[in-house]
Amino acid sequence: MLRTISTSLAAAVLLAAMPVAAAPVPVVSGEFRPAEGGCARRPGGAVFLAAFTRAVQRRDATALLALSSPTIQLDFGGGSGQAELRRRLSGAEGRKLWRELDRLLAQGCAARGHNLYLPAVFARDLGDLDPFETLVVTGAAVPLRVAPSAAARPLRLLSWVAVTPLTGDDYEQPFRRVSLPGGKVTGYVETAKLRSPLDYRLVVSRRRGAWKIDAFVAGD
Repeated sequence: MLRTISTSLAAAVLLAAMPVAAAPVPVVSGEFRPAEGGCARRPGGAVFLAAFTRAVQRRDATALLALSSPTIQLDFGGGSGQAELRRRLSGAEGRKLWRELDRLLAQGCAARGHNLYLPAVFARDLGDLDPFETLVVTGAAVPLRVAPSAAARPLRLLSWVAVTPLTGDDYEQPFRRVSLPGGKVTGYVETAKLRSPLDYRLVVSRRRGAWKIDAFVAGD
């Protein structure tokens, strides 16, 4: 009898010491996953995308200018033209602009009307969402955390979903506080995983049988 009690007690102690499996973190998926949105199916579209990809990967400003309109728009304050684009790419902001072009490549291309758009999200209909009050989570299974720390507990795993920023234009912070659709769940997402629909984009149109970049801008 004593041995039976001792054995049962030891089993109970061992069971109590075993780690409890954590509850699975809910996944929230959206509709903004990058996809080839018909660009390559447009006449000459695949050729343009291949040439654009090579130019960006090689940091080849001359090749990029050859793919651009002579009057390419670069901001909303009058900045335009191939000469100005070359100056910017080779100047102090050049490294940032090339990184932005890298990001555009990773976010897909979409065709709408007579134009091609990179990233593809810029061509998407946001419905009732205000583009000035919307951010898109650019990744799969991105943690929404209880605090602005990579060590904080995840509340949700977000995949290509639109969220609402709650802490202003704090782009320099490593995390931003956001709310999910409906506003009932809030938390912190790594800033590098968030993108505004009005961030840098390319607008490309077909001229005399060739696709040319009409605009490389951010904002509105």
